[in-house]
Amino acid sequence: MSISIPTAFKSKIGLPYGELQSILEWCKRNCIHEWKFQEDGNTMDNWEPKYTFYFESERDYVAFTLWKK
Repeated sequence: MSISIPTAFKSKIGLPYGELQSILEWCKRNCIHEWKFQEDGNTMDNWEPKYTFYFESERDYVAFTLWKK
């Protein structure tokens, strides 16, 4: 996604391979405002790639954070 949004609301998560698609589908269904994500280069814990998700609204950020717990 190539959008310009503030980066105040961001969440870093590690995902096992194959889980990214379900996260993206959740964001498409549940986020009201703009959002984007990026892979954090070569940072991995236990062979899980790390991603940073950015949210335009605090509401979407909080919903995502609670859902991922």
